[in-house]
Formats: sequence, structure tokens, C-alpha cells
Amino acid sequence: MIDHAVQWFAILTGMEQRPEPPPWGELITKALRGSGLSARKAAQLAGLSDGRWRQIVTGYQNVSTGVYAPVRGPAETLARMAKVVGVTPEQLAEAGRPDAAEELRVMTGSGQGTPAEWTDIARLISEYRALVAQIIERIPDRNRASVGAAADLTASLVEESTGTDQSK
Repeated sequence: MIDHAVQWFAILTGMEQRPEPPPWGELITKALRGSGLSARKAAQLAGLSDGRWRQIVTGYQNVSTGVYAPVRGPAETLARMAKVVGVTPEQLAEAGRPDAAEELRVMTGSGQGTPAEWTDIARLISEYRALVAQIIERIPDRNRASVGAAADLTASLVEESTGTDQSK
């Protein structure tokens, strides 16, 4: 009885036809083919089940036999997917998902501004350098150079990995 009700609802609402994949789904699928990854591995790297990956790239999910519901993945999820298969923010925006493009820019550090988290990291690096300078002043002269070099190396590695170069 319920299956018949769902079928009739699908017919009345036009959900009995499988929707065409959205442009961003086609973009991700094409990039996946070129990446050399399986859909399962790509989904795993993006933190998704392969079923959810499939729903997002096809633009629908099966609700019941012959009944399809549209799926539009969240911007952050689509950005993770794009990152895994090498899609650029510009390509995502051209495919109609500027929201996901902006998320991808933030993830990859290619955005116009500095993400709030990186601003916090830059502040912490600056505080770290000040504390190390205070500590170095208390170290005997013969050991100062090696401690200072280690501190600078640590700060440089953090800056490099986060894109928050404090020397500029």
C-alpha cells in the first residue's frame, strides 16, 4: 500500500524520472576518471561513503523503486570531493557552484583573504617567536645560536604548512 502511495506521489510530483546529473556532478565525475582513483577510494579520501559520493555526482537518490529525489551536496562536501580529484575553484564556479568554489579556496589557501583560522595561527606564531626570544635571552651565550635556529625552523615549518609567512 505504501509503495503504491509513493509511486503515485512520484508521478504527481515528477519524481518518477531520473534527473540528469548536475554540471558540478559531471565535472567531478570527469575529474575522477582522470585522477586514476576509484570512486570508492575518492569517496573515502573525501570522508564520504561511496553511496553518498554517487548521490552527489548524479544529483539524485533512489527513494523507492522508480522514485528519485534530487540531491544537492553541501558546499563543503562538494569542495572536499573537488579537492580529492583535482578540480579547481574556478571550475566549480563555472559549473554553477560558487559556494563550493569558495569553500575549496579556503581549504586550499587560494582564497582572496586569509581564513580566520590562519589569522589565529599567525598570531600564535608571532606570540611563539616573542616567547622564544625571551627564553633565548636567559640561555648562556654559547647555546643561544642553536636554540634560536631551532625555534626559527619550527616557526618556519608551521608558517609553510599553513601559508602564514610572518616574515613578509
